[in-house]
Amino acid sequence: MSGSLTDSLDERAPVTAVRLDGPEGLAPLRRRVRAMLADCPSPVVIDVVLLVDELAASACATGFPPFEVRLSRAGDVLRVEVDGVGGAPEPGIGTGVLDAISTRWGTGPRGVLWAERELRARTRFSSR
Repeated sequence: MSGSLTDSLDERAPVTAVRLDGPEGLAPLRRRVRAMLADCPSPVVIDVVLLVDELAASACATGFPPFEVRLSRAGDVLRVEVDGVGGAPEPGIGTGVLDAISTRWGTGPRGVLWAERELRARTRFSSR
């Protein structure tokens, strides 16, 4: 894993780009995302790390490295994009994870898989 434009997800720094050379870069990518989200509530950090990991792992499973993982922040929304994904993810556990923790997700041109997540903590369970 190498290179980036910034080490924070501040709105003033519109995009952080990280090169992912294959599955061996997933753990360093997760650590870096945790550090970038140091100002966010812990449940948000956990969700975003899982989201980034799912998108990047999908790229590693279906595409050919290197991949570029891009994170951008606009207000309270984080967008994650991964280039080089071999196609839309097959319905299953991975798409279930994307449905559960992202605000929305999809695929774009040239093998881009993306997802967005609000950076505010969401209530998962309600007490009655």
